[in-house]
Amino acid sequence: MSDKPQIKAIIFDLDGTLIDSIVDIANAMNASLKELGYPEHPVEAYKSFIGDGQMELARKVLPEDKRTPENIDALAKKYWDNYDIEWYLHTNIFSGVLYLIQLAVARKIKLAILSNKPHYFTKKMIRHFFRGAMIRHTKNPFGVYSGEEPDRPRKPDPTVALELAERMKVKPKYCAIVGDSVVDIKTAKNAGMIAIGASWGYGNKKDLQEVGADLIFDSPTQMSAYLDSLPLCL
Repeated sequence: MSDKPQIKAIIFDLDGTLIDSIVDIANAMNASLKELGYPEHPVEAYKSFIGDGQMELARKVLPEDKRTPENIDALAKKYWDNYDIEWYLHTNIFSGVLYLIQLAVARKIKLAILSNKPHYFTKKMIRHFFRGAMIRHTKNPFGVYSGEEPDRPRKPDPTVALELAERMKVKPKYCAIVGDSVVDIKTAKNAGMIAIGASWGYGNKKDLQEVGADLIFDSPTQMSAYLDSLPLCL
């Protein structure tokens, strides 16, 4: 975009954008693969595996000749059993994210989260990482959020993103979706929203550019500086 877009609301991706959760995801899945007799993967490899929900994660990590519906389902269930008890061990908020959230709140930008993690677990993680004194705010700063639910379309389908915008009472053209993956950028494009690439996460900056991100930031601090340069939301 040649002119700075007006941003009244931001919908954030969760893993790889707000929180660095790759080690706990990789450890839980590798433990599951080992239990079921499949080869494990390096932690770094999981950066290209995640982003499309746990069923797709299970499919990607299995050997190609083992990707049957039954094997995928069994591995996904085993993974969730493991992840559910160790999701917090090595997961942290990316440096600069808390200030980015504080700044957005101060500038009256509405905030939401859209994740392909299960909805109840998205809620659990938001409460753990972003509620209360950690951000000097009396309540969860994310007014609305959505995770994966049965029979609900996942990103990059724009349906849920558009619902979040409606719940925030902000027109899609004034909403930005911030994420580290191609899926997030496609979701924004499909929803008619501003597509912001978070290249500090797990995605590839070149991929974010090629899929048409309107803006790309290398750090939360860089994004904060950009938001601070925009006119205040009224």
